[in-house]
Amino acid sequence: MKYTPLIIIASATLFLAGCGQPSTTALMEKGSFAMWQGRWSDAATSYAKITQLHPGDWEAHYNLGQCLLELGDPQGASASLEIANTVVPMNIEVGDLLAESYLAAGDENKLFTFLEQQATELQTVRAWTWFAEYAMAISDPDNATVAINTAIALDAGKTSKPYIVAASFAEQLGDDTLALQRWKEAWAIDPNNIQVSDALRGHGEVPGPTMTGSVQE
Repeated sequence: MKYTPLIIIASATLFLAGCGQPSTTALMEKGSFAMWQGRWSDAATSYAKITQLHPGDWEAHYNLGQCLLELGDPQGASASLEIANTVVPMNIEVGDLLAESYLAAGDENKLFTFLEQQATELQTVRAWTWFAEYAMAISDPDNATVAINTAIALDAGKTSKPYIVAASFAEQLGDDTLALQRWKEAWAIDPNNIQVSDALRGHGEVPGPTMTGSVQE
């Protein structure tokens, strides 16, 4: 997976005066360049040095977490990303990567607790959809269904995303009737969506204004 590092660009000098130690800016730039080249171990070394100098630097912890995931250390990534999430608890990028690290580590309990907390606190379509997708990823269809239905209720027919996710869930669970209903609802919101139109054709429907099915009130 390709990540984009969070970079702090500043006009600070590359070395601290009088001590010959790389500055935080120099280390951040060195780590970012190493990430860009795919040298994950070198990048991790730079970011780890920053976290030692500045334990509360959430960007360094975030970037370190990315590197550790690439290096096959999801537990280490989680530890670093948890610190970043404590500093910036509402940051979407940090939250996404933290959840991914829990999933990669097989830590289903932490993943479930984290995503449920995010969804409950934020009460957004995205948070509940996110929770639903991860619940399905860890083979928890009951909570996935509750979460995606909550997302649909919050969305109230504004976007097609939760309906698409719900349709995909229904197909995975073998409920073709519900899947078709959700695809139709998604089409009613976004008739130009190629994924939705292709899915409807796969169910034997021809997308168009005469097709039955609408978003539920």
